This record gives sequence, C-alpha cells and structure tokens, in this order.
Amino acid sequence: MAAKRRVTTDILRFLNDRVLSVTQLTRSKKLTEILDSYSQEKSTDVYVIQNVKKPGKAVIADLKYFEELLAYKEAVDWALDHAIEEIALERKETIADIPLAQVIQDNQLDLNYIMKLVDEVEEED
Repeated sequence: MAAKRRVTTDILRFLNDRVLSVTQLTRSKKLTEILDSYSQEKSTDVYVIQNVKKPGKAVIADLKYFEELLAYKEAVDWALDHAIEEIALERKETIADIPLAQVIQDNQLDLNYIMKLVDEVEEED
C-alpha cells in the first residue's frame, strides 16, 4: 500500500504560485515576470508549466541553477561509472564457476530469446 502524502501549506503555496497553464503564460506578462526574476542572481525558483488540453508538462528554471543541477547529475553519473569500473577491475580475475544453465534458470531467462539475439548479432558481423 502506498504511503499517503500530506498536503502542507508549502505544497499549496507552490501549486498556487508556481504551477501555471500555457494560457496563463501567453495571455499575461507572467513569463516576462519570471525571466525578470532570474535576471539578477541565480534563483532556485522553478515553475511548472502544463497544458490543460494536452498531457504536456515542463519546468522553467533559472539557467544558472539548471547548469548547477546538471553538474551534480554529471558528478553522480561519473561517480557511479567509476565505482562500477572499480568493481569490474577487482573482479576481472575472478573465475566464473557458476554453470550457465544455473544462471539462466536462477534469472528465469528465456534461452530461445537469448539464442535469437545471438543469431542476430552473428548476422550483423
């Protein structure tokens, strides 16, 4: 069962102030106001834009803040790649003594599908 999420005044304030429809942006000066608010210094304010008639949603964020978030993501991606590479290097000399049939059975792999993929790879070569 999923945990219930409480609605707080902060959530209501965010929804009221920062979730906008496309119509609100195009028929008012709201977009200009948002961009002006980003012009001074880096801002962590974000706005959710949604199209009421279609399922599209997007976020408007300060470019400097977005660049910072991307830098964090790149750092996390690099750290994960580095950790996986380290584990692979540690294990490269380890002997795989588990029979292939056991691996297929334990992971409920479809042998016919695996063989089909092998044939496709061989055809590409």
